[in-house]
Order: sequence, then C-alpha cells, then structure tokens
Amino acid sequence: MIKKEEIILLYNFKDKTELEKLKALLEKLKIKFIVADEKAYQQKVGYLFGLKGFSETEDDGTVFDFKYELMMFHNFSRARLDSVLKKMREEEIKVPICKAIVTSFNRFWKLRRVCETMEKEHLSMSKEKN
Repeated sequence: MIKKEEIILLYNFKDKTELEKLKALLEKLKIKFIVADEKAYQQKVGYLFGLKGFSETEDDGTVFDFKYELMMFHNFSRARLDSVLKKMREEEIKVPICKAIVTSFNRFWKLRRVCETMEKEHLSMSKEKN
C-alpha cells in the first residue's frame, strides 16, 4: 500500500518566532507544510491542499478577523497526529487551540467556514468548563 503524503496547513500564525520553530520541527519530521496567507480564508480547503478538482476562488473583497491559529492535517492517522502534537509540546512549541483534519466533507468548505466552526467549538467547550 502506498503511503499518502502527510501535509499540514498553517493559518494565521502571527508569532514569526513560534512559526519558525514549528516549521523546523515539521522539516525534521519530514512533514510537508503549507503556510497559508491571510487571504486563504476565501479558498476551498481542497484547493489549499492541492487536491484534484479544485481551483482558485477570486478575491471577493471580504474581510475576515480570525483570532486563533489553525493547524489543518491531511493524510494523518490518529496516532501520527498525536505524535506530532506530543513532539510540539516536547519542543515547547505552542499547540494551537484550533486543529482540524481534512475530511471528505470539509475539503469542499472555504477555509473561513473551517475557522468559524473551530472557533464555535472552542467557545462552546470553554463555556462548558466554566
């Protein structure tokens, strides 16, 4: 069986030092990564990951203010994903609150929808803890 390429999308990482530490770790782990620009929220997840059948969406002029960093994982097993997050903690790299896995459904979503969904889940879980 051919192993599919693992890819991580990094979105909205404002702390450049932290981003460089994370990129160095991913390179060490031989994991391909994409640092999405601030306008990436307008694109479909499938396009951002270079999946077949997706094309670029034109800039619609909207503004999106997302407060969090997002890591989105493609072609990761649960064990491998857990291993990457553990390595980040060991290397004292901040693990983002918002993490998602590419699915057969969300690959058709714009990145903005993924971000909004993650934010809602985070806020919902925060309320439950209080």
